[in-house]
Amino acid sequence: MPTPANISANPAGFDDDTLQRLTSGLNAQQLLWLSGYLYGRAGAGASAPAPAASFAKSVGAAPQLPRLTILYGSQTGNSKKVALQTAELARQRGLTDVVVQDMNDYAGRTLQTERRLLVVVSTQGEGDAPISAEDLHQFLGSSKAPKLPELRYAVLALGDRSYLQFCQTGQEFDERLAALGAQRLVERVDCDVDFQEPARQWAERVLAELLAGAQLDSVAAEVGIRQEATPSSRIVVPAGPAVNFPLGIELEEPLEYSRHNPFFAPVLEKIQLNGRGSSKETFHLELSLAGSGLRYEPGDSLAVLPVNGAQLVAEVVQAARLHADAPVRLDETELDLATALTGHRELTTLTRDVLERYAGLSPRHGRLRELLDGDRTQLQHYLYGRDVADLLTEYPAELSAQHLVAVLRPLQSRAYSIASSLLAHPDEAHLTVGALRYHAQGRHKRGAASTFLAEQLGIDGLARVFVERNEYFKLPTDPDTDIIMVGAGTGVAPFRAFVEERVELGAAGRNWLLFGNPHFTTDFLYQTEWQQHLKRGGLHQFDVAFSRDQADKLYVQHRLLENARDVFGWLENGAHFYVCGDKTRLASAIQTALTTIVQQQGGFSADDAAAYVHNLKKQRRYLEDVY
Repeated sequence: MPTPANISANPAGFDDDTLQRLTSGLNAQQLLWLSGYLYGRAGAGASAPAPAASFAKSVGAAPQLPRLTILYGSQTGNSKKVALQTAELARQRGLTDVVVQDMNDYAGRTLQTERRLLVVVSTQGEGDAPISAEDLHQFLGSSKAPKLPELRYAVLALGDRSYLQFCQTGQEFDERLAALGAQRLVERVDCDVDFQEPARQWAERVLAELLAGAQLDSVAAEVGIRQEATPSSRIVVPAGPAVNFPLGIELEEPLEYSRHNPFFAPVLEKIQLNGRGSSKETFHLELSLAGSGLRYEPGDSLAVLPVNGAQLVAEVVQAARLHADAPVRLDETELDLATALTGHRELTTLTRDVLERYAGLSPRHGRLRELLDGDRTQLQHYLYGRDVADLLTEYPAELSAQHLVAVLRPLQSRAYSIASSLLAHPDEAHLTVGALRYHAQGRHKRGAASTFLAEQLGIDGLARVFVERNEYFKLPTDPDTDIIMVGAGTGVAPFRAFVEERVELGAAGRNWLLFGNPHFTTDFLYQTEWQQHLKRGGLHQFDVAFSRDQADKLYVQHRLLENARDVFGWLENGAHFYVCGDKTRLASAIQTALTTIVQQQGGFSADDAAAYVHNLKKQRRYLEDVY
């Protein structure tokens, strides 16, 4: 018999031993089902007990869910990685009918057959959708998009808060699906560059919601609760290749090294590549990866965590009217303010989220609030070229050292295209780095990572690094495929890796490089190496454009147009086309030139030529690494 004390603590009259005996041996999923089942029984009236056999059968079986489709739209592969990890979590929780698919291969009208959908999508730069997501994104925004009242969905958006249009593509997918009548499983999560933990938490919440919904549906069916009937989910073969997530699949282990746990790579070599009198400072650095186990492929990047310069740290401390030795806490570690700002906080760039937090600490600055609430273009103009010292000087506020480090972003890594092949340089990673220096708001300023590498880091110095994989900016899987590479300035870096790799592999495909920079005599990066490759057959064609060596400026897009017939012939023969360099000027100029070439050489209309180039991108034969 239960004791009075136990009865008062538990109005149902069961003591803990009785409950433990009744529920022993049940897993978490079965306990969840049982709680919902009994709640449903209570709501429907408990006069008709369920047969024991029915109960045992019910709690022993996993809920039956409609197919779960996970779509990803990725530029470098991060969204794909999250999608696959989410599918693995689903499998671990007993969901066996899970399909992972690239948006690039997904037909928009298939959406009307979906019942459970997860969307993982990144945003490129200022609000652009990844190439792989463009068609589906446009379809959802068009009048052709179907109503989706039977769809339950969730969106995970990947982005970078240094852009004003942070996670814009994910927001647009989320809002458009809701406008079409779909119901959110959970609220959208917008991830900054450190996306791994928020992505995992999002996946856990989504799957918990799916399983809870399935359990309640089972309870409702068991106790006879009347619900509206929903059409059965049809299994539709995807328009393109999909990943049907099988039981027992093994995902690649997460990288050991990250921003939170970088590898300290010694500098083996450091050479300035520009000649005397150049307006540029470009350095070739060779870093040792020996003992790290780090591996990369041509097309990947090496992320570098910089150290902020002492002068900038002093300017920030002075502008904040604080003391360099003031104590602060970062996570569980106590540091002095100068140390925290030097190695742990972003100082050279300003972002909207920093302004938002700072405005909360300095409400008397109405102008700052107006900037945040006003026109986005005006805010973008303010942020351009300003750093933390500018903000503290223009909008002074009384704040403590701890408040300052709380307002600022964690120090972000800078990714550099790796300029070497591991086959040619085992246990090394080479970088091509242009030192960034400029004058703004009356002060001389420097790029955080580029000048750290150029000025502060000498031979045997240590750089905090980790590999960032770029799944799509890769050499063709078929070594017989021709490649055309277009790079300006430091954008030539990955093509050095491409050529080295193809030479080491003995690839039969032809290699064509087009390189541009201001002057032949001072800015011909890796000149001797390219000439050797050309002589030995590693390069089959090599065209250069030195923009300032003649009265009329000459750029790589002009070289493309001069070789229009050959460019089109290579493309028609299956060549892959690569561009690396400045996103704003180079990338758009190259695409315009290539579209012109296709129109003229192929005899296409302007629209058909644009479609041809777009299709090259969809086929991942036109690939960009632009910044």
